[in-house]
Amino acid sequence: MRLTSAAWFTRARWPGVALLAAVAVAGAAAPAWADVKIGILMPLSGKGASYGQHQETAVQMALEELQKTGIKGEKVNAVVYDTRGENSEAINLTRKLISNDKVLAIIGPFFSAECEVAFPIAAQNKTPIITASSAKPGIAAKNRPWAFRNALSSDQMNGYLLDVWLKRIPVKSVVILTDVKDAFTKVDGTVVFPAELKRRNVQVLDNISYQTGDIDYSAQVTKAKGLNPEGILIAGLYNEGGNVVREIRKQGMTQPIVGALGMSETKFLDIAGPAGDGTTVVNPFWPDDPDPKVHAWAVEYEKRAKAVAGNTAVLMYDTIMLTKTCIEKSGVTNKPEDLAADRERIKDCLSQVKDVPGIAGPMTFNADGDAQLPPTVLVAKGGKWESVKK
Repeated sequence: MRLTSAAWFTRARWPGVALLAAVAVAGAAAPAWADVKIGILMPLSGKGASYGQHQETAVQMALEELQKTGIKGEKVNAVVYDTRGENSEAINLTRKLISNDKVLAIIGPFFSAECEVAFPIAAQNKTPIITASSAKPGIAAKNRPWAFRNALSSDQMNGYLLDVWLKRIPVKSVVILTDVKDAFTKVDGTVVFPAELKRRNVQVLDNISYQTGDIDYSAQVTKAKGLNPEGILIAGLYNEGGNVVREIRKQGMTQPIVGALGMSETKFLDIAGPAGDGTTVVNPFWPDDPDPKVHAWAVEYEKRAKAVAGNTAVLMYDTIMLTKTCIEKSGVTNKPEDLAADRERIKDCLSQVKDVPGIAGPMTFNADGDAQLPPTVLVAKGGKWESVKK
């Protein structure tokens, strides 16, 4: 099912399909353009539904912008599928976008584990694929030159996060609580953070595991409490991270908390409530940035979504607009017989992206296909994220 660039959108639920829209602009005759097809994979249901639903608003905002001009004057069809955050769906839908829908490029999927199985398929079939969210280090690099990540990998952010945190709160020992079921958080908690802490002479007293979907965290927190660390680090997603923080404060622990990228969503603030105050995270996007362009986008997003914009939403918007730029500047013909050549042209353009303007900041990809974005450290205060200066 396709989501066409239009001012109004119709929601539909189908197995494996997230959105349906086939809407013409009121009062305007549809021109005889060929459709410019872009594939999008998002988790609109399942474990990452909140992320996907926020990205959906960003997709709609981007497509409304594209409606005004099209891409190279042609109508845009976004072929959007719901992966439910499941690897098997990511595999099947990536194949479907490439072979059946014949899209020029794919944006997504969302989770690192999904990207690990979807990226090789796109690379094998010589189709450019760009995740706007996955943070596990090395995912794009393993599938070059067709895979890209328009998001910061955790190894690009966590050292900076710890420098800012430790400057404010110079702890010497921590306990890490790690979600070992999620691919991204597992690497963060067991590899990236321990290495960065060691470089800063901070002792890791223990690494205590839990899993995505867990409900009771009392045993893990009780164990952490018995070790009496000076600080607590949580490598988790927003839902589990928020509940872990609530349990930490419920058990009377007052130690400062630092969280992984997956906790930097506004949904974490809702789940953690007042217990989340003081939690420090890192993110390439801050919705209260005073930059007029950022402010205007964030206000419009919040008006539509009834929620504050987060990292994954703005990077989805930026990635769609970046894809438009490469289709327009790379000589894409959008003729069926030129599909393979057009995909090659887009891949080559993405490989040379440097300082392309975006809401989250100028977009540049390094040799590994990873975006180079300036990270921002945030601290939770009164149900909002506030920027912290280094």
